[in-house]
Amino acid sequence: MRLRAPALPDFVGYLLGTGALLALPSVPHGPLLVAVGLASGVLLAFQFPQRRWSLIAGGVVLALGFAVGNHQVERLAAEPLRPLIGHSVYGLPVLVTEAWRGSGFSRLATGEVLSASGGPVLLRINATQGPTRGSILRVSGRVSAPRGSQHGFDERAWLAHQGIHAVLRVGTQEVIGRRGGLWGIADRARAYAVAALAPAGEGDPGRIVVGLAFGGSAGMSPQAVLAFRTSGLAHLLAVSGGNVALLIALVVLVTWSVGGNRRQALACSLLVIVLYVGIVGPSPSVLRAGVAGIAGCLTWLVGRPRDAWRALALGFGCLLAWNPWAIYDPGLQLSFVAVAGILLAVPYARRISEATAIPYVVATALLVTGAATLATAPISWWHFGRAAIFASLPSNLFAAPAVPLALWSALIATIITPVAPSAGAGIAWCSQWPALWILWCARMGEWLALVVPDTVVLVGCGLLALIVALRRPRAASAVGWRGVRNATRTGLPAERHGPRQDPPSTRTSSRSL
Repeated sequence: MRLRAPALPDFVGYLLGTGALLALPSVPHGPLLVAVGLASGVLLAFQFPQRRWSLIAGGVVLALGFAVGNHQVERLAAEPLRPLIGHSVYGLPVLVTEAWRGSGFSRLATGEVLSASGGPVLLRINATQGPTRGSILRVSGRVSAPRGSQHGFDERAWLAHQGIHAVLRVGTQEVIGRRGGLWGIADRARAYAVAALAPAGEGDPGRIVVGLAFGGSAGMSPQAVLAFRTSGLAHLLAVSGGNVALLIALVVLVTWSVGGNRRQALACSLLVIVLYVGIVGPSPSVLRAGVAGIAGCLTWLVGRPRDAWRALALGFGCLLAWNPWAIYDPGLQLSFVAVAGILLAVPYARRISEATAIPYVVATALLVTGAATLATAPISWWHFGRAAIFASLPSNLFAAPAVPLALWSALIATIITPVAPSAGAGIAWCSQWPALWILWCARMGEWLALVVPDTVVLVGCGLLALIVALRRPRAASAVGWRGVRNATRTGLPAERHGPRQDPPSTRTSSRSL
């Protein structure tokens, strides 16, 4: 595979991200990373014709990334709620900035304290239901510091990377209003869209439909959540690049059905992504999904794979400049590594389809699932202690046909419910059946993960790779030895001749004689 030449978006994205990472207060092996980053930036600059101007522009972009990243690091490190830690509060006004999530009886949400010394806070509530996003609450409870590393998870570091340094355990709550403006409109649109999916039911299939469309596992049973995590299908319950890609596919189908062209489909898709991110919520994971989804879909919409790589590089750099701590976030790593693996593998689908009897659609599905699974396996193993390699591939393959059916039916139901409530309710009710199939696939994957541990799969893959590596030199040496031996016997060059066929030089000399 031939390496592509770097372009301006690669250059800008790399230097923005590098400058932002240099703003982090403590980076392991910092001097080495600085040296490698600057050397790589200089090499990239020399790829452009105007090297002097490229070096100057690169320095400006690097400084810009450092300035923005340093500002964001200082903002995230601020602790305005530190005086309240360890004290009880009464009647504290709090804005819910992210919808309640979790399963069972304990739920989490993020909020913003609206008092004079307000700041971001993590809300804990023990209830089966919580207020929706955008609600303004009057809360009584106790403020505490985040927990340290427990059972391999450091809550304090995880929250600090998001700018949250206090936890409010809610005792009593009272809704006193809702926020206005554009975010208020987005909040009401989300609440209406979730209500439109109520005919799908309150069980696990209905909650899966809501999770596919708008993210989250709220309302699902703990057993179902565990099955999704163990089987490698948990990414379906978070708004990821795959969800955004399916959304764009729906927009493209609708645009082309009414006579639109490729450019109009791309413009409509970008507009829909912005609206979708606003409705779901501009959390870091949703922003990553939007950027990664756009990069992945540019290959299909524009028909130029290089544009997808450039969008991916530029988006990665911008996200690091917005929050340099995101480099440690497993979600960021999984999103972009999965998209990169897919971009590397998908071009080979046509070749596999032409060389074998596998249909192109099936070859594409196999490559997409396999590339995403293998690319993200080391990251999942590092962060979570499991990769679900053996369970993830069949689970994702069997669930793949049902995912667009459930997601598209949910989105169509939310769109047409204002015009035709009965039709919208019927489509929402139908969406639970593909969601039920996805739930069965998750349980099948959970069973496979218990039967065949990841360690066995990794050892098997390593042995297979070792066997292939050892057989290739032997085969090559055997062929070479046969050629040398034949050449020695016949006195001819080690070339491949047909049976009873003289080499070309011999045939020419015999004709001349």
